Amino acid sequence: MDKHPFDEKLAQWQAWCQAPWGRLRFAVVRETLRRQAEAMGAARGGLRVLDVGGGDGRDAVALAEAGHQVTLLDPAPSWLVEARRRAEEAGVSDRLRTVEGSIDDLARGGADYDLVLCHFVLHYRPADAGDVDRLAAVVRPGGRLSVMAPNAAARVIMRLTREGPEAALAELESDAFDSATFATAGRKVSAEEVETAMSDAGLVVLGRYAARVANDFVTDDTLKDDPDYYSALERLELALCDREPFVRLGGMWQLVAERPG
Repeated sequence: MDKHPFDEKLAQWQAWCQAPWGRLRFAVVRETLRRQAEAMGAARGGLRVLDVGGGDGRDAVALAEAGHQVTLLDPAPSWLVEARRRAEEAGVSDRLRTVEGSIDDLARGGADYDLVLCHFVLHYRPADAGDVDRLAAVVRPGGRLSVMAPNAAARVIMRLTREGPEAALAELESDAFDSATFATAGRKVSAEEVETAMSDAGLVVLGRYAARVANDFVTDDTLKDDPDYYSALERLELALCDREPFVRLGGMWQLVAERPG
């Protein structure tokens, strides 16, 4: 089994996911995808889902728990092992299939899936890779594509509040996105450029969301370890995730688009 560079970062990723800010990210996405599934008439399950770059299966397992059939595509073998472990622990291993691969392995024109996810992947990919076209091509008519990435503008404000104006200026002028979790850099990807690419691929954007709208403005992270405080913060995040102008302030953006039927 060949190793992928992210294989060695699984422990760091899991620590991030278990921190309050990681839990908030997944709480928001569970809610936004629940709304999308409900709008597609599948509140009780039944969607065919493809999670591209789904890693250790946190989004995928939640969808399998909701009754959907999920295929998880990821290039890191150890992450796929962890995804299968999580699915078995949740009792949904029969609804989760894992495949080693990446966006480059998607067959153009497959159009097989009701819902395709690509969360926190595009900023690690070349700008000219045509990734949105590849993702859109496997969405069936009437199906939907969800894309999520860090919000570069929000990172400027977060660095201001935590490190000061010089750090914020450096963030503003940088073309790169630095990931502390993975100790690597990617490119900054805006919601606007992805929305344009979705439109060019024949999709119509139906939902604009944000995660960690409130969290990143609370600089005292110790507060978030208190269960009552965290519970209130999560309720606030869910209340803000689809409201203007708050969707522009979140630490990460999410777009959901449909291929017209």
